Amino acid sequence: MPELPDLAAVAAELTRRLGGRRVIAATAPTPILVRATPDDLGALPGVTIAGAERRGKFLLLPLERAGKRERMLAVNPMLAGRFWITGRAERVRARTGLRLQLEGDEDLRYVDREMLGKLYLLDPDRLDDIPGWSEMGPDADAHDLTLDVFRQRIRRHPGELKPLLRNSKFVAGIGNAYSDEILWTAGLAPFRRRSTLNSDDIDRLYHAMRDVLADATERLHVLVPPDIQTQHREILQVHLRGGEPCPRCGRELRQIGGREATTFCRTCQPPM
Repeated sequence: MPELPDLAAVAAELTRRLGGRRVIAATAPTPILVRATPDDLGALPGVTIAGAERRGKFLLLPLERAGKRERMLAVNPMLAGRFWITGRAERVRARTGLRLQLEGDEDLRYVDREMLGKLYLLDPDRLDDIPGWSEMGPDADAHDLTLDVFRQRIRRHPGELKPLLRNSKFVAGIGNAYSDEILWTAGLAPFRRRSTLNSDDIDRLYHAMRDVLADATERLHVLVPPDIQTQHREILQVHLRGGEPCPRCGRELRQIGGREATTFCRTCQPPM
């Protein structure tokens, strides 16, 4: 699943390559993925893509006409949704949810092999209509998410640490992969309960979160372009590396679960 660092890099590349480009046609080859009517899509020719933004696990593409934001395309790619920038003549892949034909003989296409992503086309001031949008906490890399604010917010959320980091009501943008990385960096077990943390543990968790996300975002800004459809996981230290030596202590990393696996080090991340 694309997470905060992935989406930040994709948003930057979309802005660089598509900012200011005009849409000449919009279609939904697999319409079940798009929360928009044919009339909504039919009204898009002539709008300009005003770059790209990120909020939580959403990519946002503001669409302007005559310098004014007219519509917003909000995309939650879930497990396997990816944007592709392709030549106009390239074959349209199966499970292409949205195709925006752009001036200059290129397309922006959204392809989702799992058919789980969601695309919303709506007025810019109607983002709260997206389920769960208004309940999202601050982005995990937000400037105003200071250590003091983090301390206050974490007190409101019980439960185990890994689900807590993945809970967008607490902080937004962290998924399965980076929650493993953050907890390993902080030296905290994924199944430890928040109520057992002391003040030093909370501070360590906050700094690990900020450092891991900042480092990954910086590296992905280099690795992602120009192939925004490719997800890079080779930079991760522990996630999905069960059975390999822990980069810190050398003991074998443990991995449990299937598709949403959790990877951790029993030595570096003691249960208490």
